[in-house]
Amino acid sequence: MRHSMIMLGSVAAVSFFSAVLGTATGALVLGDGTEPILRIWGNEDGTGEAPLVVSTTATADSFDNSAFYTVVPDGESADTGALGAMARLQGSGRAVGATLYAENEGESGVVWGSNSIAVTYSGRPAVGMEVNGFNYSDQPAIVRGIDIVNGGSAPTEFGLGVMTSNDHPAGKPRYGIVLAGPEFGYAEHAPASTAGIVVDHIDSGEAIRIAAGDFISLDGAAGNIRIRYNPDADQIEFYNGERLAYSIPM
Repeated sequence: MRHSMIMLGSVAAVSFFSAVLGTATGALVLGDGTEPILRIWGNEDGTGEAPLVVSTTATADSFDNSAFYTVVPDGESADTGALGAMARLQGSGRAVGATLYAENEGESGVVWGSNSIAVTYSGRPAVGMEVNGFNYSDQPAIVRGIDIVNGGSAPTEFGLGVMTSNDHPAGKPRYGIVLAGPEFGYAEHAPASTAGIVVDHIDSGEAIRIAAGDFISLDGAAGNIRIRYNPDADQIEFYNGERLAYSIPM
């Protein structure tokens, strides 16, 4: 109790000096009170009158400047270590449950708005991120599992990238992108009802690009009926197993 009172007294002191010195403000301020300013906020404190502000200045000695940690001991079962939720009862606005954001003002390096990691040491399943979209309105509604929106004042590189770790390449996935259904044992139903992949108009007119010499399989997991472009022979080839069944010179 004495420790709690001291901590609350320190929090109150931080809030007082924050108001005087122009640092982070809020009903409860934790951390060192660094003023939270971002370019997207016009370099102003955009937190408003938040009931809780955790604000720190990062140093080389601080691996995690703010940390939330939950452990599930043997014999226990739990679903969520931390919860960010938003419930809209009426009105409008984005109603975002949690926003993760990063800005890069440095001369080098990369920033990540979010870095979600799952690791298995026991061989049991691990999923870096699960995104769900459900419709319980009993009528058609715009519900999407995930939207990727790029923008800005100059071109960006790509919307979705699937890569293999440079430091740990042994964990390379067998499949880059999978619309998973019964074949993979994850669901009893097909992953979509109308189309698996839909490509709208692309500015260049090039909807799909694959590496020369690679195959497209037309008979599912069997992979016997295949088509490819052979750059050495400059021809399109149709295969049945390892047998070249037909070719079209280009």
